[in-house]
Amino acid sequence: MISGTAVMTNHRVNSDQKWVVFTGLVVLNIMDVATTMLVLSRGGVEGNPFIRPLTGVVWQVSLLKAVVLAMIGVFLARSHQSRIGELALAATTGWYLAVVMWNLSVLAAV
Repeated sequence: MISGTAVMTNHRVNSDQKWVVFTGLVVLNIMDVATTMLVLSRGGVEGNPFIRPLTGVVWQVSLLKAVVLAMIGVFLARSHQSRIGELALAATTGWYLAVVMWNLSVLAAV
């Protein structure tokens, strides 16, 4: 009985951590849109060739990001302790942290 409790507690911590990281990913995506729009308003250009055609309309980029984040959220809700899922979430969150940091450095330069 005690070992079962420990397993449930451990799973709960992993699940909570997963959602904290996902929340960070959402915040970083919002920061990406905001910093990108600031860079563009100061004469910068979008570096992502897939997003570049959408940069003129903020709601399109925001909608695309919201759909992708919703898909990630559904995947996370349905996956139970998937090591690949956890690594993919961590890598994606790290990538967006780097993107936001890049945007801030470009913003400081323009």
